[in-house]
Amino acid sequence: MRKTLSPTSLASAADIGDRIWRLEQMRDCIIAVRQAGHLHYALLNLVTTFIDGLASGKEGDTKKAYLKYLQDNFPRLCSEISPRQFYAFYRCKAVHQFGLGEGYAIGRDSPSLNGTYVAEQLFTEVGKTITVLNIDMLVEDFLTHLDEKISQERAIATLNSRPSSAPR
Repeated sequence: MRKTLSPTSLASAADIGDRIWRLEQMRDCIIAVRQAGHLHYALLNLVTTFIDGLASGKEGDTKKAYLKYLQDNFPRLCSEISPRQFYAFYRCKAVHQFGLGEGYAIGRDSPSLNGTYVAEQLFTEVGKTITVLNIDMLVEDFLTHLDEKISQERAIATLNSRPSSAPR
């Protein structure tokens, strides 16, 4: 039998319906994981799933919504890797298999990628050229995107809280 709690306010609970709270949760989670300094794969997982939550299309159209969201909001990323490639080899593999597509990797901006978002790199141990995504740039772009969305939502909330000056 479940325990019954005394009445409370949404302010004391997670209000996922509050768009600003939701966006701040995403941002603060990414910042916290990034501060650990070594959880790059976890960052990829978080960013790709948070984009899923932001893109959220109709049932059966989530892939289409995700691809459109990437194209509309991450032009720098999409200029270096197609949204379909990112979706298939980074997002899907990270989310469903806690892995990456064969021939795909993530790397740090420094020292290897130095401001390049996506690059082909020969890995001498395996003798293969692999597509490497700059996780630091992806995280920075995503945080910038979240900050823009938070600012937009705050502006909307401010406008909605003002009394109407129109006569009734």
